[in-house]
Amino acid sequence: MLDQLKIKNLTNILLYLFSYRKATKAQLVQGTGLSNSTVSASVNSLVKLGLVEGDGMEESVGGRRSSIYRINKDYGRFIGVDIREKDLRYAVTDCQNALLETGVCTLKGQVPAIQQLLACLESLIASHTKVLGIGIGLDAQLDPSEQVVLHSGRLGWDDVHLKEIIERRFLTLTYIDHRVNGAGVREGILGNAQGLANYVCFYESAPEKAALVLNGEICRGAHNSIGRLTEETALWEAFPAVLNFLDVDAVCIGYRTKEYKEKMLALANRTDIEVFCFPEAEPCMEAGMATVAQKEWFQSIYFML
Repeated sequence: MLDQLKIKNLTNILLYLFSYRKATKAQLVQGTGLSNSTVSASVNSLVKLGLVEGDGMEESVGGRRSSIYRINKDYGRFIGVDIREKDLRYAVTDCQNALLETGVCTLKGQVPAIQQLLACLESLIASHTKVLGIGIGLDAQLDPSEQVVLHSGRLGWDDVHLKEIIERRFLTLTYIDHRVNGAGVREGILGNAQGLANYVCFYESAPEKAALVLNGEICRGAHNSIGRLTEETALWEAFPAVLNFLDVDAVCIGYRTKEYKEKMLALANRTDIEVFCFPEAEPCMEAGMATVAQKEWFQSIYFML
């Protein structure tokens, strides 16, 4: 088993390659802050494992050409699921986060939702070889450290040990979070907030919550409910002051309708904070949970070495 420092080093390198797609060892040194020897040894270990592969050589500028590295997209697969009131929406990605499959499973009221979730996962795992991680997103009160669904009125769940149930069934790393947090993590790794440590994300398809990231980490609260919103909340009146109070670098707004875009821009533009406004992709939440599953798997890489 690897020591914690080596795990952290490998995670930093993998997250950099995950975010920026490819890099030389020199770029990894600059991007992660690790030493030349640490980057070289870590990359060599990951290449030997097959998780990282060469991607040619950089163009010569008069000196020695450096090898370019990237994550091997075919090393494994990740599943992201967004559990809604009436359906399950899923996405399957490769190790470079490219979407391989998306779909919707309608929930049948007479069948327990957990049973339908397990059936959906079983079908996906049977169709995709080497599933390395599963991310489950849902609107619920959660204990993020214990990975327990404390309460979901929509699903009728109380104290459901969802991570344990799925991992025992499929022997696959599983991570549970609010679906908006998953989308927010993806925004920071692959989207408009890439490289930013402090930002907040709003999505039209999930109006119940915003994702708040400070110092590179999701802010959660006691029940993973920081950022919960209602149309009646006073936050909307105090929106500019709240953003300035949080001292975020950027506001990310995913919209699906012109009305939502105009409303959010009108609020955000009352601040001096950078605003990213973009059409929200259809598999946004489930793709975000697949990204979270991959990030969590990187941090548990010792299981594979």
